[in-house]
Amino acid sequence: MKKTLVAALVLCAALVFTACGKSASNTETTATTAETKNSESTAQASTEAPGNAGEFKILNGKVESVTDNMKGITVSNGKDQIPLDLNEAAVETSYALEKGVEISVVYKGEISGADAKNAKILLVLDAQEDMKPLEATGTVTDQAMSTFTIKTEDGKDLSFLKDNAEGLDSDVLGKADDDSNGSKAKVKVIYVTVTYDAGSTSNFPLKVEAAK
Repeated sequence: MKKTLVAALVLCAALVFTACGKSASNTETTATTAETKNSESTAQASTEAPGNAGEFKILNGKVESVTDNMKGITVSNGKDQIPLDLNEAAVETSYALEKGVEISVVYKGEISGADAKNAKILLVLDAQEDMKPLEATGTVTDQAMSTFTIKTEDGKDLSFLKDNAEGLDSDVLGKADDDSNGSKAKVKVIYVTVTYDAGSTSNFPLKVEAAK
């Protein structure tokens, strides 16, 4: 009888410990799963602040609508209808910005599908099939109220329009030291080129900084 009682007690104890083990295991699994889900939710909710991306990007599309104050447009790109905020942008098209017009938009940040809230629009230009940001380094040979010119390291003269470029609000172009308005300051310019229907071109700087 005593042996039977002892065996029963041992069996009960084993069952209790097994249940506790499973309970602890379940608790740990639940906690780990919850933690993982929280981490995933945080990562998905994290968004990049407007204009913080380190590169300039190009969006090509067709104007679908323009706000009455010209401070916003909706552009179609494939199946996406993308609303763009133009409050900090320079519009430099050679024709009226209206429905049906093809344009190229230079921006920083991210556009995901039809979501452009994390993009900073810089320039709206005539549509360019193969537009891409270019880079040139040279010395400033001339500057006026709305333009400046550099001579590149390979001896080529490049002129730019002063329009909404990063760095131009500083003295990066230097002060003229001769009659040609050239400061001989050495600068690096990131820019895009627009070719118009008549064949003429314009260079729009996106960023100007001092070069060594």
